[in-house]
Amino acid sequence: MDGSSANQNRYHYAVFARRDVAEGDVVVRSIPKSACLSARTSSCAPQLRAEGLGGGLALNIAIMHERSLREQSKWHGYFAVLPDRGERTLPMFWPPSALRALRGTELAAHVAADAASLREDYDEHVVRGLCVSCPEVFDPKVYGTASRESGDENVKADSGFERYLEAASLAASRAFFIGDVFGEALVPVADLFNHRTDAESVRVFGADVESDAESESDAESESDAESESDAESESDAIDPYDAPVAGALEMRARVAVGAGAELFNTFGTQNNASLLHKYGFCERENAHCTVGLDVALVERALGVDATRAAAKSVGLDLDEEGYFEIAPDGVVEDALLALLARARRREGEEDDPTSESREVRAALADVLRLRLEAYGGEEPEGGAEARRREKKNAPRVAAPAGGGAVGAEAAETLRAAEMAVLAAALRAAECDARVGARKRKKR
Repeated sequence: MDGSSANQNRYHYAVFARRDVAEGDVVVRSIPKSACLSARTSSCAPQLRAEGLGGGLALNIAIMHERSLREQSKWHGYFAVLPDRGERTLPMFWPPSALRALRGTELAAHVAADAASLREDYDEHVVRGLCVSCPEVFDPKVYGTASRESGDENVKADSGFERYLEAASLAASRAFFIGDVFGEALVPVADLFNHRTDAESVRVFGADVESDAESESDAESESDAESESDAESESDAIDPYDAPVAGALEMRARVAVGAGAELFNTFGTQNNASLLHKYGFCERENAHCTVGLDVALVERALGVDATRAAAKSVGLDLDEEGYFEIAPDGVVEDALLALLARARRREGEEDDPTSESREVRAALADVLRLRLEAYGGEEPEGGAEARRREKKNAPRVAAPAGGGAVGAEAAETLRAAEMAVLAAALRAAECDARVGARKRKKR
Protein backbone atom coordinates (compact mmCIF):
# COMPACT_ATOMS: atom_id res chain seq x y z
CA MET A 1 0.00 0.00 0.00
CA ASP A 2 1.24 3.46 -0.90
CA GLY A 3 2.49 5.28 2.18
CA SER A 4 3.35 8.53 0.41
CA SER A 5 2.27 11.87 1.84
CA ALA A 6 -0.50 12.06 -0.74
CA ASN A 7 -2.06 8.91 0.71
CA GLN A 8 -0.93 8.82 4.33
CA ASN A 9 -4.19 10.32 5.60
CA ARG A 10 -6.31 7.99 3.47
CA TYR A 11 -4.70 4.66 4.29
CA HIS A 12 -3.23 3.24 7.46
CA TYR A 13 -1.47 0.03 8.32
CA ALA A 14 -2.73 -2.52 10.80
CA VAL A 15 -2.05 -6.17 11.59
CA PHE A 16 -4.88 -8.68 12.04
CA ALA A 17 -4.83 -12.30 13.16
CA ARG A 18 -5.61 -14.71 10.32
CA ARG A 19 -6.20 -17.47 12.86
CA ASP A 20 -6.59 -17.81 16.61
CA VAL A 21 -3.38 -16.78 18.35
CA ALA A 22 -2.50 -18.28 21.71
CA GLU A 23 -0.58 -16.50 24.45
CA GLY A 24 3.14 -16.97 23.82
CA ASP A 25 2.79 -17.69 20.09
CA VAL A 26 5.53 -16.18 17.94
CA VAL A 27 3.85 -13.67 15.65
CA VAL A 28 6.96 -12.39 13.86
CA ARG A 29 9.71 -14.97 13.76
CA SER A 30 12.84 -12.90 13.19
CA ILE A 31 13.77 -9.28 12.48
CA PRO A 32 17.59 -9.17 12.20
CA LYS A 33 19.09 -6.17 13.98
CA SER A 34 21.14 -5.64 10.83
CA ALA A 35 17.84 -4.87 9.07
CA CYS A 36 16.95 -2.22 11.64
CA LEU A 37 17.95 1.34 10.80
CA SER A 38 20.11 2.72 13.59
CA ALA A 39 23.09 5.01 13.77
CA ARG A 40 25.28 1.91 13.86
CA THR A 41 23.78 0.22 10.80
CA SER A 42 23.45 3.32 8.64
CA SER A 43 25.87 3.96 5.77
CA CYS A 44 26.96 7.21 7.45
CA ALA A 45 28.03 5.45 10.67
CA PRO A 46 31.74 6.30 10.13
CA GLN A 47 30.92 10.00 9.84
CA LEU A 48 28.62 9.95 12.87
CA ARG A 49 31.31 8.23 14.86
CA ALA A 50 33.98 10.72 13.78
CA GLU A 51 31.74 13.57 14.97
CA GLY A 52 31.10 11.79 18.27
CA LEU A 53 27.35 11.71 17.72
CA GLY A 54 25.02 9.23 19.38
CA GLY A 55 21.54 8.78 20.79
CA GLY A 56 18.47 10.32 19.21
CA LEU A 57 20.47 12.98 17.38
CA ALA A 58 22.53 10.37 15.55
CA LEU A 59 19.40 8.37 14.69
CA ASN A 60 17.70 11.46 13.24
CA ILE A 61 20.71 12.19 11.05
CA ALA A 62 21.03 8.55 9.98
CA ILE A 63 17.38 8.45 8.88
CA MET A 64 17.73 11.77 7.07
CA HIS A 65 20.84 10.57 5.24
CA GLU A 66 19.42 7.19 4.22
CA ARG A 67 16.25 8.80 2.90
CA SER A 68 18.35 11.17 0.78
CA LEU A 69 20.09 8.18 -0.87
CA ARG A 70 16.80 6.98 -2.38
CA GLU A 71 17.38 3.76 -4.38
CA GLN A 72 20.96 3.52 -3.13
CA SER A 73 19.83 2.98 0.46
CA LYS A 74 19.27 -0.57 1.68
CA TRP A 75 16.08 0.74 3.33
CA HIS A 76 14.64 2.22 0.13
CA GLY A 77 11.86 -0.38 0.01
CA TYR A 78 11.05 0.24 3.67
CA PHE A 79 10.87 4.01 3.14
CA ALA A 80 8.43 3.43 0.28
CA VAL A 81 5.73 2.43 2.77
CA LEU A 82 6.42 5.34 5.15
CA PRO A 83 5.01 8.84 4.76
CA ASP A 84 7.42 10.56 2.37
CA ARG A 85 7.16 13.89 4.21
CA GLY A 86 7.36 12.49 7.71
CA GLU A 87 4.56 12.05 10.25
CA ARG A 88 2.71 15.28 9.53
CA THR A 89 0.16 14.69 12.31
CA LEU A 90 2.84 15.52 14.89
CA PRO A 91 2.43 19.02 16.39
CA MET A 92 5.99 19.87 15.28
CA PHE A 93 4.51 20.34 11.79
CA TRP A 94 1.37 22.23 12.79
CA PRO A 95 1.09 25.84 11.59
CA PRO A 96 0.71 28.57 14.25
CA SER A 97 -3.05 28.70 13.74
CA ALA A 98 -3.34 25.01 14.67
CA LEU A 99 -0.90 25.26 17.58
CA ARG A 100 -3.17 27.85 19.18
CA ALA A 101 -5.59 25.01 19.86
CA LEU A 102 -3.03 23.64 22.34
CA ARG A 103 -3.09 26.80 24.44
CA GLY A 104 -2.71 26.03 28.12
CA THR A 105 -1.68 22.40 27.66
CA GLU A 106 1.70 21.13 28.78
CA LEU A 107 2.35 20.12 25.20
CA ALA A 108 2.28 23.70 23.92
CA ALA A 109 5.48 24.56 25.81
CA HIS A 110 7.16 21.30 24.74
CA VAL A 111 6.48 21.95 21.06
CA ALA A 112 7.98 25.43 21.28
CA ALA A 113 11.05 24.09 23.08
CA ASP A 114 11.42 21.28 20.55
CA ALA A 115 11.44 23.70 17.64
CA ALA A 116 14.35 25.63 19.11
CA SER A 117 16.25 22.48 20.14
CA LEU A 118 15.87 20.78 16.75
CA ARG A 119 17.07 23.89 14.95
CA GLU A 120 20.06 24.24 17.28
CA ASP A 121 21.04 20.58 16.86
CA TYR A 122 20.79 20.75 13.10
CA ASP A 123 22.82 23.93 12.75
CA GLU A 124 25.55 22.79 15.14
CA HIS A 125 25.98 19.17 14.12
CA VAL A 126 24.93 19.11 10.47
CA VAL A 127 25.48 22.55 8.93
CA ARG A 128 28.56 23.51 10.97
CA GLY A 129 29.61 19.94 11.69
CA LEU A 130 29.13 17.17 9.15
CA CYS A 131 28.79 19.50 6.16
CA VAL A 132 32.22 20.90 7.02
CA SER A 133 34.04 17.75 8.09
CA CYS A 134 32.41 15.31 5.62
CA PRO A 135 31.15 17.33 2.63
CA GLU A 136 31.52 14.30 0.34
CA VAL A 137 28.75 12.56 2.34
CA PHE A 138 26.81 15.53 3.71
CA ASP A 139 26.72 17.85 0.73
CA PRO A 140 26.43 21.49 1.86
CA LYS A 141 24.27 22.16 -1.19
CA VAL A 142 21.75 19.64 0.13
CA TYR A 143 22.02 20.22 3.87
CA GLY A 144 23.24 23.82 3.92
CA THR A 145 21.49 26.97 5.05
CA ALA A 146 19.95 28.30 1.82
CA SER A 147 16.52 29.51 2.94
CA ARG A 148 13.22 29.06 1.20
CA GLU A 149 9.59 29.67 2.03
CA SER A 150 8.14 26.53 3.58
CA GLY A 151 4.61 27.30 2.44
CA ASP A 152 3.20 27.05 5.97
CA GLU A 153 2.05 30.57 6.80
CA ASN A 154 5.31 32.04 5.49
CA VAL A 155 7.44 30.21 8.04
CA LYS A 156 11.08 30.34 6.99
CA ALA A 157 12.71 26.97 6.55
CA ASP A 158 15.46 25.43 4.46
CA SER A 159 15.18 22.21 2.56
CA GLY A 160 17.91 20.49 4.56
CA PHE A 161 16.32 21.34 7.90
CA GLU A 162 12.93 20.25 6.59
CA ARG A 163 14.43 16.84 5.78
CA TYR A 164 15.83 16.69 9.28
CA LEU A 165 12.41 17.44 10.78
CA GLU A 166 10.84 14.72 8.66
CA ALA A 167 13.46 12.22 9.84
CA ALA A 168 13.01 13.29 13.46
CA SER A 169 9.25 12.78 13.16
CA LEU A 170 9.75 9.23 11.88
CA ALA A 171 12.16 8.48 14.72
CA ALA A 172 9.84 9.94 17.35
CA SER A 173 6.78 8.05 16.14
CA ARG A 174 8.32 4.71 15.10
CA ALA A 175 11.64 3.96 16.80
CA PHE A 176 12.03 0.94 19.08
CA PHE A 177 14.67 0.25 21.69
CA ILE A 178 16.68 -2.69 20.33
CA GLY A 179 19.32 -3.06 23.05
CA ASP A 180 21.64 -1.26 25.43
CA VAL A 181 24.40 -0.99 22.83
CA PHE A 182 22.45 0.13 19.77
CA GLY A 183 19.73 2.09 21.52
CA GLU A 184 16.76 3.04 19.36
CA ALA A 185 16.21 2.16 15.72
CA LEU A 186 13.53 1.96 13.06
CA VAL A 187 12.32 -1.65 12.98
CA PRO A 188 10.60 -2.80 9.77
CA VAL A 189 7.47 -4.91 10.30
CA ALA A 190 7.31 -4.17 14.05
CA ASP A 191 6.05 -0.66 13.35
CA LEU A 192 3.04 -2.01 11.44
CA PHE A 193 1.33 -2.86 14.74
CA ASN A 194 -0.82 -0.07 16.11
CA HIS A 195 -0.77 1.14 19.71
CA ARG A 196 -3.49 0.77 22.30
CA THR A 197 -2.99 1.79 25.91
CA ASP A 198 -3.63 -1.00 28.42
CA ALA A 199 -4.56 -3.42 25.61
CA GLU A 200 -1.21 -4.80 24.45
CA SER A 201 -1.55 -8.10 22.58
CA VAL A 202 2.01 -8.43 21.22
CA ARG A 203 5.46 -7.41 22.40
CA VAL A 204 8.92 -7.17 20.84
CA PHE A 205 11.51 -9.48 22.40
CA GLY A 206 15.24 -9.76 21.83
CA ALA A 207 16.18 -6.15 22.51
CA ASP A 208 17.73 -7.01 25.84
CA VAL A 209 18.19 -10.59 27.05
CA GLU A 210 18.08 -9.56 30.70
CA SER A 211 14.82 -7.59 30.45
CA ASP A 212 13.21 -10.39 28.42
CA ALA A 213 14.09 -12.88 31.13
CA GLU A 214 12.72 -10.55 33.79
CA SER A 215 9.42 -10.15 32.00
CA GLU A 216 9.03 -13.93 31.73
CA SER A 217 9.84 -14.66 35.36
CA ASP A 218 8.31 -13.37 38.57
CA ALA A 219 11.52 -13.67 40.55
CA GLU A 220 15.27 -13.71 39.99
CA SER A 221 18.05 -14.88 42.25
CA GLU A 222 20.52 -12.43 43.76
CA SER A 223 23.32 -13.89 41.67
CA ASP A 224 21.26 -13.35 38.50
CA ALA A 225 20.74 -9.73 39.49
CA GLU A 226 24.48 -9.28 40.03
CA SER A 227 25.23 -10.83 36.65
CA GLU A 228 22.71 -8.51 35.04
CA SER A 229 24.39 -5.51 36.67
CA ASP A 230 27.79 -6.66 35.40
CA ALA A 231 26.38 -7.08 31.89
CA GLU A 232 24.94 -3.56 31.98
CA SER A 233 28.32 -2.17 33.05
CA GLU A 234 30.00 -3.94 30.18
CA SER A 235 27.46 -2.63 27.66
CA ASP A 236 28.01 0.91 28.94
CA ALA A 237 31.70 0.55 28.10
CA ILE A 238 31.09 -0.66 24.53
CA ASP A 239 31.30 1.85 21.71
CA PRO A 240 28.17 1.06 19.66
CA TYR A 241 30.08 1.82 16.46
CA ASP A 242 32.55 -0.97 17.37
CA ALA A 243 29.96 -3.54 18.36
CA PRO A 244 29.18 -6.31 15.88
CA VAL A 245 25.69 -6.10 14.43
CA ALA A 246 24.24 -9.43 15.52
CA GLY A 247 21.07 -10.87 16.94
CA ALA A 248 17.44 -10.58 16.00
CA LEU A 249 14.12 -9.44 17.39
CA GLU A 250 10.91 -11.41 17.47
CA MET A 251 7.34 -10.60 18.37
CA ARG A 252 5.22 -12.81 20.60
CA ALA A 253 1.60 -12.70 21.66
CA ARG A 254 1.08 -11.52 25.23
CA VAL A 255 -2.55 -12.62 25.33
CA ALA A 256 -4.79 -14.90 23.31
CA VAL A 257 -6.32 -13.18 20.29
CA GLY A 258 -9.16 -14.49 18.15
CA ALA A 259 -9.04 -14.81 14.39
CA GLY A 260 -9.89 -11.56 12.64
CA ALA A 261 -9.00 -9.33 15.60
CA GLU A 262 -6.38 -6.59 15.33
CA LEU A 263 -3.07 -7.18 17.08
CA PHE A 264 -1.86 -4.23 19.13
CA ASN A 265 1.57 -3.29 20.41
CA THR A 266 1.92 -0.59 23.05
CA PHE A 267 4.15 2.46 23.40
CA GLY A 268 3.81 2.09 27.15
CA THR A 269 1.50 3.75 29.63
CA GLN A 270 1.38 7.34 28.40
CA ASN A 271 -0.97 10.24 28.80
CA ASN A 272 -2.46 12.00 25.80
CA ALA A 273 0.05 14.84 25.88
CA SER A 274 2.85 12.32 25.37
CA LEU A 275 0.96 10.39 22.68
CA LEU A 276 0.20 13.52 20.68
CA HIS A 277 3.71 14.86 21.13
CA LYS A 278 5.53 11.76 19.90
CA TYR A 279 2.99 9.86 17.82
CA GLY A 280 0.54 12.46 16.53
CA PHE A 281 -2.72 11.21 18.07
CA CYS A 282 -4.73 11.10 21.28
CA GLU A 283 -6.92 8.35 22.69
CA ARG A 284 -10.45 9.48 23.48
CA GLU A 285 -10.60 7.12 26.46
CA ASN A 286 -7.18 7.50 28.07
CA ALA A 287 -7.25 6.81 31.80
CA HIS A 288 -3.72 8.13 32.36
CA CYS A 289 -4.17 11.86 31.85
CA THR A 290 -2.01 13.82 34.28
CA VAL A 291 -1.40 17.55 34.61
CA GLY A 292 1.75 19.32 35.75
CA LEU A 293 1.94 22.35 38.00
CA ASP A 294 5.05 24.46 37.55
CA VAL A 295 6.56 26.00 40.66
CA ALA A 296 6.12 29.40 39.01
CA LEU A 297 2.39 29.05 39.69
CA VAL A 298 3.07 28.42 43.36
CA GLU A 299 5.33 31.47 43.44
CA ARG A 300 2.58 33.57 41.90
CA ALA A 301 0.06 32.34 44.48
CA LEU A 302 2.26 32.54 47.59
CA GLY A 303 5.01 34.92 46.58
CA VAL A 304 8.52 34.02 45.44
CA ASP A 305 10.24 34.60 48.79
CA ALA A 306 7.68 32.63 50.79
CA THR A 307 7.76 29.74 48.33
CA ARG A 308 11.55 29.53 48.21
CA ALA A 309 11.87 29.76 52.00
CA ALA A 310 9.28 27.01 52.52
CA ALA A 311 10.95 24.79 49.93
CA LYS A 312 14.35 25.18 51.57
CA SER A 313 12.82 24.41 54.95
CA VAL A 314 11.30 21.10 53.78
CA GLY A 315 14.41 20.14 51.79
CA LEU A 316 12.88 20.63 48.34
CA ASP A 317 15.24 21.84 45.59
CA LEU A 318 12.95 23.78 43.27
CA ASP A 319 15.67 24.10 40.65
CA GLU A 320 15.73 20.31 40.37
CA GLU A 321 12.15 19.49 41.34
CA GLY A 322 10.18 22.51 40.22
CA TYR A 323 7.29 20.53 38.82
CA PHE A 324 4.38 18.82 40.60
CA GLU A 325 1.93 16.32 39.16
CA ILE A 326 -1.80 15.87 39.51
CA ALA A 327 -2.95 12.28 39.05
CA PRO A 328 -5.85 11.33 36.73
CA ASP A 329 -8.25 11.27 39.69
CA GLY A 330 -7.30 14.80 40.72
CA VAL A 331 -5.03 13.81 43.60
CA VAL A 332 -2.17 16.27 44.04
CA GLU A 333 1.43 15.23 44.63
CA ASP A 334 2.39 15.07 48.32
CA ALA A 335 5.47 17.23 47.77
CA LEU A 336 3.31 20.19 46.73
CA LEU A 337 1.01 19.76 49.72
CA ALA A 338 4.05 19.66 52.03
CA LEU A 339 5.38 22.85 50.44
CA LEU A 340 2.04 24.63 50.83
CA ALA A 341 1.70 23.43 54.42
CA ARG A 342 5.13 24.78 55.38
CA ALA A 343 4.39 28.08 53.66
CA ARG A 344 1.12 28.38 55.60
CA ARG A 345 2.59 27.55 59.02
CA ARG A 346 1.73 30.34 61.43
CA GLU A 347 4.46 32.24 63.15
CA GLY A 348 5.25 30.73 66.54
CA GLU A 349 3.76 27.32 65.76
CA GLU A 350 5.96 24.24 65.68
CA ASP A 351 3.86 22.09 63.37
CA ASP A 352 2.65 22.63 59.82
CA PRO A 353 -1.09 22.61 59.20
CA THR A 354 -2.31 19.30 57.80
CA SER A 355 -2.69 18.83 54.08
CA GLU A 356 -6.49 18.74 54.63
CA SER A 357 -6.54 22.04 56.55
CA ARG A 358 -8.40 25.07 55.26
CA GLU A 359 -5.18 27.06 54.85
CA VAL A 360 -3.48 24.45 52.70
CA ARG A 361 -6.55 23.61 50.60
CA ALA A 362 -7.24 27.31 49.97
CA ALA A 363 -3.65 27.83 48.83
CA LEU A 364 -3.90 24.81 46.58
CA ALA A 365 -7.14 26.13 45.10
CA ASP A 366 -5.37 29.42 44.27
CA VAL A 367 -2.63 27.52 42.42
CA LEU A 368 -5.14 25.40 40.51
CA ARG A 369 -7.13 28.45 39.41
CA LEU A 370 -3.98 30.01 38.03
CA ARG A 371 -3.24 26.82 36.12
CA LEU A 372 -6.75 26.77 34.64
CA GLU A 373 -6.39 30.38 33.52
CA ALA A 374 -3.66 29.26 31.12
CA TYR A 375 -6.28 27.61 28.89
CA GLY A 376 -8.06 30.93 28.34
CA GLY A 377 -11.76 31.49 28.53
CA GLU A 378 -12.35 34.02 25.78
CA GLU A 379 -13.76 33.16 22.37
CA PRO A 380 -11.11 33.00 19.62
CA GLU A 381 -11.07 35.82 17.09
CA GLY A 382 -14.10 35.57 14.80
CA GLY A 383 -16.25 33.81 17.39
CA ALA A 384 -17.98 30.45 17.28
CA GLU A 385 -19.23 30.89 13.72
CA ALA A 386 -15.68 31.37 12.44
CA ARG A 387 -14.61 28.23 14.28
CA ARG A 388 -17.44 26.25 12.70
CA ARG A 389 -16.46 27.45 9.23
CA GLU A 390 -12.81 26.64 9.88
CA LYS A 391 -13.68 23.12 11.04
CA LYS A 392 -15.99 22.56 8.06
CA ASN A 393 -13.38 23.69 5.55
CA ALA A 394 -10.46 21.88 7.19
CA PRO A 395 -9.04 18.90 5.28
CA ARG A 396 -10.36 15.57 6.46
CA VAL A 397 -7.81 13.55 8.39
CA ALA A 398 -8.68 9.92 8.95
CA ALA A 399 -8.13 8.41 12.36
CA PRO A 400 -5.27 5.94 12.67
CA ALA A 401 -6.18 2.32 12.05
CA GLY A 402 -5.90 1.67 15.78
CA GLY A 403 -8.33 4.49 16.53
CA GLY A 404 -7.65 7.81 18.19
CA ALA A 405 -8.02 11.50 17.47
CA VAL A 406 -5.65 13.57 15.33
CA GLY A 407 -5.29 17.22 14.43
CA ALA A 408 -7.82 19.68 15.85
CA GLU A 409 -9.83 16.88 17.47
CA ALA A 410 -6.70 15.67 19.26
CA ALA A 411 -6.01 19.16 20.60
CA GLU A 412 -9.59 19.43 21.85
CA THR A 413 -9.37 15.98 23.43
CA LEU A 414 -6.14 16.85 25.22
CA ARG A 415 -7.37 20.21 26.53
CA ALA A 416 -10.65 18.76 27.74
CA ALA A 417 -8.94 15.91 29.58
CA GLU A 418 -6.41 18.17 31.29
CA MET A 419 -9.06 20.68 32.31
CA ALA A 420 -11.21 17.85 33.71
CA VAL A 421 -8.33 16.67 35.91
CA LEU A 422 -7.73 20.22 37.14
CA ALA A 423 -11.44 20.75 37.75
CA ALA A 424 -11.60 17.60 39.85
CA ALA A 425 -8.62 18.73 41.92
CA LEU A 426 -10.10 22.21 42.34
CA ARG A 427 -13.50 20.89 43.46
CA ALA A 428 -11.81 18.75 46.09
CA ALA A 429 -9.64 21.65 47.28
CA GLU A 430 -12.56 24.09 47.50
CA CYS A 431 -14.74 21.53 49.30
CA ASP A 432 -12.03 20.79 51.84
CA ALA A 433 -11.42 24.51 52.35
CA ARG A 434 -15.12 25.12 53.06
CA VAL A 435 -15.27 22.18 55.49
CA GLY A 436 -12.17 23.46 57.26
CA ALA A 437 -13.68 26.92 57.54
CA ARG A 438 -16.90 25.56 59.09
CA LYS A 439 -14.93 23.52 61.63
CA ARG A 440 -12.94 26.59 62.59
CA LYS A 441 -16.13 28.61 63.17
CA LYS A 442 -17.59 25.90 65.44
CA ARG A 443 -14.56 26.10 67.66
